[in-house]
Amino acid sequence: MAEQHRKIWGRKVARPLKVNQKRLLEEELPLLQLHVDFGETLDLTKAMPGYKDHVLEIGFGGGEHLAWRAGLSEDVGFIGCEPFITGVAGLLGHMEDHALENVRVVIDDARVLLQALPTASLSTIYVLFPDPWHKKRHHKRRIVSDSTIDDLSRVLRSGGRLIMATDIQDYADWMQDVLVKRPEFTMDMQGRSSVYERLDPWLITRYEQKGIDAGRKASYLVYQKD
Repeated sequence: MAEQHRKIWGRKVARPLKVNQKRLLEEELPLLQLHVDFGETLDLTKAMPGYKDHVLEIGFGGGEHLAWRAGLSEDVGFIGCEPFITGVAGLLGHMEDHALENVRVVIDDARVLLQALPTASLSTIYVLFPDPWHKKRHHKRRIVSDSTIDDLSRVLRSGGRLIMATDIQDYADWMQDVLVKRPEFTMDMQGRSSVYERLDPWLITRYEQKGIDAGRKASYLVYQKD
């Protein structure tokens, strides 16, 4: 087997941390962080016991959506994967503000986490507004790709959903091209007439709002695993 390496591109600290963010990282993060590594399996029954389902959000940004979803479903365990410390600090702030206890954090390459998760362990995976990696030579870095779909499929249970959103049309087309080749996935329109209609319920994050203000139209893609 070839040697495996973590692949995290970009800066892990996007901007200087505020005093309260530093406090949260020092005091709260050690209690909430899950650690993964190649060749290991993350036992969710031990790491997050007592929850009826487990949900993953890959690249949660500032944590607005993840915290909102966790607040709506306190009997579900949520895992957020994000390599950027500033975003992690943002999530911890939302968790403190809303007294959330059902969220755990992985600060790592999402590919490592996907390989560590048990088979059929998740009910839902969110991939919302991921980095599109516009340049063709960087397309291999896209988190939804032919190289990652095996693990995305493996960790979803039967009936589970992969929910994606992007306001880059090229990436939306790419996502659909990846999923159409997988017979175990079926597009679920959720009663909508177009992929450009938001799901209900839905939280428009600050990041999504910037795209709206810039005139970009987002696609909201839902696939159910058979």
